[in-house]
Amino acid sequence: MSRNIVLAAAAGFALAGCATTKAPTDVISEGHKTEPLKPIATDATARELKPASAAKPPAEASATSAKATKKNTGKPKIDKTARAAVEREELLTQMTFWAGEYAAFPDDFEAAEKFAEVLRKAGRADRAVEVAGGALERAPGNIGLTRTYGLALLASGRSAEALRPLATLSQLDPTDWRALSALGVALDEQGRYEEARRAYKEALAIKADEPSVLTNMGVSYLLGGDAVTAEKLLRQASALPTAPAEARQNLALAVGLQGRFEEAEQLQKVDLPPALVANNMAYLRGLITDDRRWGDTRKISQQ
Repeated sequence: MSRNIVLAAAAGFALAGCATTKAPTDVISEGHKTEPLKPIATDATARELKPASAAKPPAEASATSAKATKKNTGKPKIDKTARAAVEREELLTQMTFWAGEYAAFPDDFEAAEKFAEVLRKAGRADRAVEVAGGALERAPGNIGLTRTYGLALLASGRSAEALRPLATLSQLDPTDWRALSALGVALDEQGRYEEARRAYKEALAIKADEPSVLTNMGVSYLLGGDAVTAEKLLRQASALPTAPAEARQNLALAVGLQGRFEEAEQLQKVDLPPALVANNMAYLRGLITDDRRWGDTRKISQQ
């Protein structure tokens, strides 16, 4: 998850986020508040909540839920076809469906995982922590629940608590580069930058040139006060075809912090409206005239 854990910001120099950031629409994120001139974390954790189609109200999801499929005994039966199909629906429809599944099958770990994940993506990170954490107590070592629990903790601003499940996840599945990237975000939020960068490097060893991971590593250097190294990484991420918008916006921040305001402004104009660009630039100019380090002025919240 680019800063995916987990998380993406809506606009401006704001945390996304998977993360994600307002909270990532894990909203997820994957959330985060949109504030001027904050480094943006990308997330394989933060997505925007999309409204359900007017032609298909959320209640429609319940028609394919467990309540609609029962055994002769009257007990609900899991409908695997319906579960697979709902993944193609909008977020609100998914939330309605999985809420029904979780209520009908409280001991089904897939239902708990999916419900917690959609809660996180819809901005209900605290509730996602409750659902995933409760299920994980009954199924320690479950990879899906461990992942969802760690990302939900990160999205709810509890990065210190997220460290254990995310580190555990990287051991349970050493090939999960998203988990390593999310672990890096959690470490960054604790000010443990060197450890965070090791996690990002491990993620890149698995998924070379992944723009979300490069973006998160660039943000790590920004938070540590090294805008020059951050620029190199963020420029590399921005040049990739699948680069998230956060890569370019953080690049603008890195460039601006080095006093190259005109270039920073042009980078921002690609994604942001003129009024927000003007506000960001005014904030940035004021920021670098202050003798405080950038790393001491920001607060991360992850996606």
